[in-house]
Amino acid sequence: MAYFALPSLTLPSYRFDYHSRFAGILPVEDAASVAGDSLQLPVAYKVQGRDGTVEVQATVAIAKGQQLSLAAAFGGGEADDAQAGRGAVSLFLKALSWMEESNPLASLAASGNRARYERGECIAENLYIACVCLTRWLGLNLRRGIAATDPVLYKTVRGALEALVKGAKPNASTTLDQLMPALRYFNRKIYSAGQYTPFDDACCARSFAIRRLRAEPDGETRYLQWMAMSLRYLEQQGVAHVQTAIGEDEIRAANAVVASYNRARQTQYKLLARTSAVYAGAQALERDLSARILPLFEDPSLGEVIGIDLPGSGNRGGHYAELFAFLTAQQQVQPSPELTRFFGAGAGARALQLTNHIQCGEDAGLSSDNRSAIGYAMAYSLRLPATGFYRAYSDYVFACLAAAKGRQAEEARDSAGTPPHRTYDVSGLFDEMFRNDSLTCDGLTLRRYDVASARTRERVDSAGKRNTMALCESLDLPSSEQGPSYYELLTANASLLGFRLGHACHYRSFVAAKYPFIAFDTHLGGHAVTGAPGWFASTQGGLDGYVDTDLLRVASDRLMFTGLQALSAAQIAQLMSLVRDAATLADLFVAGKPVIQEQLAAAMALIASVANLDRAYAAFQALVEALAGDSGVRSVWFAALCRALNLFINWRSYLLGSDAQGLEHSDIQDEFLRTIVLLAYDLVPFEASASSQGNVGAQLQQLVASVSAAYWQATVGPLAAFAGTRQITASIAGYKAPASVVTVTRKPSPA
Repeated sequence: MAYFALPSLTLPSYRFDYHSRFAGILPVEDAASVAGDSLQLPVAYKVQGRDGTVEVQATVAIAKGQQLSLAAAFGGGEADDAQAGRGAVSLFLKALSWMEESNPLASLAASGNRARYERGECIAENLYIACVCLTRWLGLNLRRGIAATDPVLYKTVRGALEALVKGAKPNASTTLDQLMPALRYFNRKIYSAGQYTPFDDACCARSFAIRRLRAEPDGETRYLQWMAMSLRYLEQQGVAHVQTAIGEDEIRAANAVVASYNRARQTQYKLLARTSAVYAGAQALERDLSARILPLFEDPSLGEVIGIDLPGSGNRGGHYAELFAFLTAQQQVQPSPELTRFFGAGAGARALQLTNHIQCGEDAGLSSDNRSAIGYAMAYSLRLPATGFYRAYSDYVFACLAAAKGRQAEEARDSAGTPPHRTYDVSGLFDEMFRNDSLTCDGLTLRRYDVASARTRERVDSAGKRNTMALCESLDLPSSEQGPSYYELLTANASLLGFRLGHACHYRSFVAAKYPFIAFDTHLGGHAVTGAPGWFASTQGGLDGYVDTDLLRVASDRLMFTGLQALSAAQIAQLMSLVRDAATLADLFVAGKPVIQEQLAAAMALIASVANLDRAYAAFQALVEALAGDSGVRSVWFAALCRALNLFINWRSYLLGSDAQGLEHSDIQDEFLRTIVLLAYDLVPFEASASSQGNVGAQLQQLVASVSAAYWQATVGPLAAFAGTRQITASIAGYKAPASVVTVTRKPSPA
C-alpha cells in the first residue's frame, strides 16, 4: 500500500564529507557547538615573506568547552563565556572596514557597466541597512539620506562601536549589550548564505575577515587556531574523512594543520587546491594551473593535498577544456608526469588518484535584474541614486522594521515543525523589505535578490543546464588530432586521475549514463538553504520534519532515475529469466546469486575492486524481500528486483557532502538522513509487513555508508581509525502520492 513507516531507525555517524569548503566550515555562532576536550597541535610550515622564506612554528590550542564558531575564533583572549560576544563585535567591525576599503556598491557606481552584478553587493546592501538602523539607535550626527557608497557612514558607525567596546565595564549592562542581538542578526546576513545573501557574497565577506584576522598582532597563531577549530567542528559532526577546498595562498598553512590533526586524531582530512580561474578569460585557467597549482603537487611537503577543485560558475560558462588540456599535457611529460608523481599505490603516495573536483551547475541566479535593490536602482535608473533616494530608502527600512514587529505579535507558533520567533528587534526585517513589500522611487519599483523567487530558480536552471552541457562538450573533445576524447584518455585504466562533479543537479542521469567513470557528490541540505537547484518554491513552504512528496519526487528525478528504462535489455532479460525459473523467492536468491552478483559488480564498476559483494548481495536480497513481502506474484518479484538493482546503479549519487557546513547551515548527518528518506520514498510501496519494514531503513543506511567507504578506498586509500559516536534516531512515515507528506521524527544523540 502507499502508506509506509520505518520506525525507530538508528543512523550511526556518516563518516564522509565529499564536498567542503574550508572557509565555510564553521558556523557564524553556535552556542551548542563546543569542543568536547582540549587539543594541542604542533604546527610547522614555510611561507613567503617580504624578506624571503619564513618558517613558522607554533602550537595551536583549543580549550575544552570552547565554542567552535567564527565568532569564537575572532573573539581572542581566553576561551570564556564572553569570547563569542567579543568575536561577534569583531566580525561586524571587520565588515564595516571592508565597506570603507572596497565597498562593492561604490565600485558598481564607478563602473562603466552597472548592469553587471558586483560581487558582494547584496552583503553591502545588508550592511547599509544595518548602519541605517545603528545610526538612529546610537544617535549619530549624520545627515539624513547618506549614500550607501559613502565611506563616512561606515567609518562613523565603526568608530562609535569601537568607543562602546573600549568603554564597556565588566558585569555592567551597556548600550553595546543592548545592540548585541541586532549585531548578531546582521552578522548572519553577512557571513552566512541565506534567502537574501548569495553564497559567493558570504564567501567574499569571510575571506576579507580571515585576511584581516591573519594580519593582526598574533594573527598567524589565531589564524591557525581558526583552521584547527574548523577541523574539530568536522570531527564533532562525526566526519572522519573530508575533501575540503582551499586557495593556493593558504594551502601550506592548512596542510600543516591538517597533517598534525590527522596524526593526533586518527582522521583522514584531505585538501583540494582551489582555483577560480576556470571562469576567467581564455587560457587563464591553464596559466593558473601551470603557475600556481602544479607546484603544489611537485612539493613533497604537501602530503595532504590530493586534488584540484574548480568552483561553481555563477552565471558564466566554465573553460573546462583548459583543465582537460592541462591534464593531458601533464600525462605526456617525460620521463614521468610531475603532476601525479606522488599518486598511486607506491610507498609515500598521497592518494591512489589525483581528484579533480569540478563544481558544475552551481549558481545563485544573480543577474542585472536579480541583485541588491540599490544595485538594481543603479542599473535601471537614468541617473545614480542621490540623497532623495537614500532618504526614501532609510524611511522604508524603519517602516518595515515596525511592520516586522507587528507581524511577530500576529503570527504565533502553531506546530512543532515551525521555527520559533526570535525576540530581538530586527527579526523579520529583510522579509518585510524584500518579500512582503517593495519600494518605488521615481517610478522604478526596486527588485531584490531572493533565493526562493521564481526569477532566481529560472536563472539557476538555465545556468546549470548550460554549464552541464559545456562540460559534456569539453569531455567529448579529441585529446589530439587523431586521439581519443579527453574523457576516454583521462579515465583510462592506467590513469591516476579521478573525476567527481559537485552539484551537477541538471541532466545528471544523462551524464551518469554517458560517463560511467565520473562520480557525483550530493548535498540536499545546502541546496535547500541556498535554493541552488530550485527544489523549493518558498523557504516558507516546508516544515522541518515534514517533507512534501512533490518536492521528494522532484529531488529524486534530479539526482537519480529509478525507472525500469534505466536497466539495459540484457539486465531485464536476466531478471525475467530468474523470475520465471524460480518456484519461490527464496529459490530465486539461491539459484540467481551468481547472476545478481555479476549485475551488482557491473553497476558498481568504479568501486567493485574494494566493495564487499557478499554484503552488497545480502543488502540487495533484504531490500527485495521487503518490497515483495509474502507475495507469490511473479510480476511483484520482478518489480522488486528492478527497483533494488536501480538503487545500486545509482550509487554514485550517494557520496554526500555539505558544501560549506557553517556557511550553508548544513549538517552531514542531516544529509545522511535526507538521503535515506529520499531512497525509502523511491522504493515504496512495500509488500512486507510493517514489522519487517524497519529492515529497509537499516539496509539503505548500510548501502549509502558502504559505497561511500568503498569510493574513498578506491580513490584515496585506507579509511580513518577514528569512528564518531554521534547517532540520530529517526522514525520515517509517509504516504506515496502527489500532494502528500513524509514525516521525519528524530532525536539526535550527544556528539
